[in-house]
Parts: sequence; C-alpha cells; structure tokens
Amino acid sequence: MTPIPEIEEIVGKFRAGEAEVARRFFEEKRPLARHLDWLRFQVAREARNLEEIASHQRCELVEQVDRSVTREALVDQLTEDYQEVRHYGMLAYIYEGISGERVQWRELRETARQASWYQVSHREHDRWAELRAGGSELELAAALFTRGGGGSLFYGMVPLRGGDYEEALSRASKIILRDEIEHGASEGRDDLYRLIGGPGDVETAVGIIAEMGAIRLEMRNEQYGRPMPAARLREIREGAIAPVTLDEMLSACPRDGEDWFEWYHERPKPLAAASVL
Repeated sequence: MTPIPEIEEIVGKFRAGEAEVARRFFEEKRPLARHLDWLRFQVAREARNLEEIASHQRCELVEQVDRSVTREALVDQLTEDYQEVRHYGMLAYIYEGISGERVQWRELRETARQASWYQVSHREHDRWAELRAGGSELELAAALFTRGGGGSLFYGMVPLRGGDYEEALSRASKIILRDEIEHGASEGRDDLYRLIGGPGDVETAVGIIAEMGAIRLEMRNEQYGRPMPAARLREIREGAIAPVTLDEMLSACPRDGEDWFEWYHERPKPLAAASVL
C-alpha cells in the first residue's frame, strides 16, 4: 500500500493536536479534581467493551461463526476486547491509586453520559451514524479512520516523568498506544486506502478526516478541562502543527515484556504525583 501524502498529513496533524492537549495539561501542576475528571472520562470510555461483553454481544458473535461471521473476525474482536479491557484495568487502577476511591465501571459509564465533555464526544458518534445511514462507503471509512485517535492522546503522555502517578501513566500509555495502532490506526488506514480511486476520493477523505479530527480535538480539550486556548485549537484546525507519523508513534512504544499490573501493585499507595497540587 502506497501512502497518500495528503491523507497521511491531515491525520498526522490531528494526532499531534490530541497529543498536545495531554502534554499541555501536564505542563503545570493542577488540582487533584482536574486529574480525576480526565481520568474518569477515559476509564468510562475504556469500559465500553466491558459493557458489550456483559450484554452478551460476544456470545451472539460466536453463534454466527462458520455461518455469517468469519473465524478471523472473531479472533480480531476478541483480541480487541483483551486489549481494551487491559486498558480499562490499568487506567482504573491509576484512578484508584491517586483518589483512594473504588471504581465501578457501570456507574462510571452512566456518569459519563451526563458530563459536558460527553456531549462533544456524542457529536462524533452522531456523525458516524449519519454517514452509516446516508453516506458513501468512502465517507464512512474516512470518518472511522480517526476513531480512537489512533492512540495519539497516549503518545502525548509517554514522556511523562515525576512520581509514580506519572510513571504509571507513561508505562500504560506505551501499551495502549501500541494496541491502538495495531487494532485501530492500521486497520482503519487499510480500509480507507482500499476505497481511494482518484484525486476526488482523496479530497473527499481529507475533508471528512478534518471534520472528525476537529470534533475529536475539541472533545479531548474539554476532557482535560480546556488546557488549550481556543486560538491554538483554531491554529491546529488550520494546519499549524507538525504531523506525527505512525512510525514516530511506534518508536515511542517498543514492546518490553513488562507486566504493568505487577509493577503497579508494588508501588506504595496513594501514588506519589508530581503534577498534582
């Protein structure tokens, strides 16, 4: 597959934008409540696969294997479930480690739906629904290409250093980033490129990606309590940011074989946190 420069550039710029939101948040110390706000939202997002498993969607999928569902599709879904549940586990532990509160994923999912940042997030889902109902296959593929941001938010937290809180986030971010690239960014890229037939398709894809990227960027900024001023969001939407490539993200998250959970449970609680006031 030959990369299409216009598509790689626009996606890379919005990846960089999401990473910048996270970096800006941690550039200065903030109250514990602000840290809990962004983490609460992210833990709730990561619990989506738990909700799907609990509602027996995977049992229904298994029943269709060897009929309407391929074995590869089942393997891909279960791999994603494993990865997403692992993300939930790590971030929920980090939340408990700095708050002293117990996480209940069902309650978090419900609370998230009432939050202001969820309304911004909902715009992304509404647009996907519109394109599923009335858009072309190419338009939908372009919209889904940016789903999850390819882990770019976590790319922005890989460099974190300080206390055990920051170290836990950095270590978890490497794992999450690698997983998201494997089951998100790479797969979406292949799906979109398969449908590109000429310059008009490229232009359509770039427009949809820019639209969805802007929604995601606003949602991430809202999630972190708006550490990015409106003027900077506008600059990024207009392209004033260096793109981040898949290769750059992959180089930030090499496989090291570490057992994150073992490392976490050996840390004293509450987690020491250099970025919390």
